[in-house]
Amino acid sequence: MDWKESAITIYKNRIFRIGAGILLAVLFFWWFLKPKPITVETGFVAKGTYEQIVEEDGVTRVKDRFTLYSPVNGVLQRVHKHVGEPVQKGETVAIINWDYDRKIQAPVSGTVLTIHRESAGPISIGAPILDIGDTSRLEIACELLTQDSVEVRPGNPVIIEGWGGDPISGKVRLIEPAAFTKVSSLGVEEQRVRVIIDFDPPSQIGDSFQVKTKITAFQKENSLLLPTAALFRDQKDWAVYRVQKGKAKKTIVKIEAKSGKWSLLTEGLQDGDEVVLYPTEEIKEGARVK
Repeated sequence: MDWKESAITIYKNRIFRIGAGILLAVLFFWWFLKPKPITVETGFVAKGTYEQIVEEDGVTRVKDRFTLYSPVNGVLQRVHKHVGEPVQKGETVAIINWDYDRKIQAPVSGTVLTIHRESAGPISIGAPILDIGDTSRLEIACELLTQDSVEVRPGNPVIIEGWGGDPISGKVRLIEPAAFTKVSSLGVEEQRVRVIIDFDPPSQIGDSFQVKTKITAFQKENSLLLPTAALFRDQKDWAVYRVQKGKAKKTIVKIEAKSGKWSLLTEGLQDGDEVVLYPTEEIKEGARVK
């Protein structure tokens, strides 16, 4: 009996055919019912410079703003200055009729910023008349949450954006020592601290312009950077799902600092490791991902 006859004999065997059918059915159902790979977004651990960035809106203001008040009860003559006009130190900017004409003079050279009272008429002692300041000497005041302010130090570099032009460099000059309560747009009371930033303003920026500030509170070169979106809590630890041979492997990691897009990684992964971003509850240890 040659091999062809042996093969025909085996094929005609009823038990063999039943077994082969069962095997094919099992293979079919295994393939059909096996878990499908979960589609995920992934990122990579990379080496680079870590920067702890604190972002907040700010407002420009003249460093030295002088408000001129009425020194007496009298009658104010009409103020002929206008907002934006330059004034020189010692120049008369307002006159009040008292027992004699009392001249109000500019204490510094600068620009008229605000006119509180323009029309002629009776005026009381202490009433504001106008504000004067040097618009070439501006600073930025931004109000940080107290938990963010503890990371900031005088001298920290700042990038100023959102004013309508190219980014400008600045530097933190002062963190005020006392916080204050501010109600957010959502109606939540927040404790905030005012931070003052020095910068060299372009001519297009004036007083009370809104800007966006990015304060570099901490910087570390040649560091392992992990996408922050990969992190999730595993009890008291931070963890990620590392992609290894198409499967998700839960890995405990140690993080020194977190800031927006990147976190400073100290232990658990290596440069080039692939991790799952925005992990959901659907992903478990050993789950197939693509």
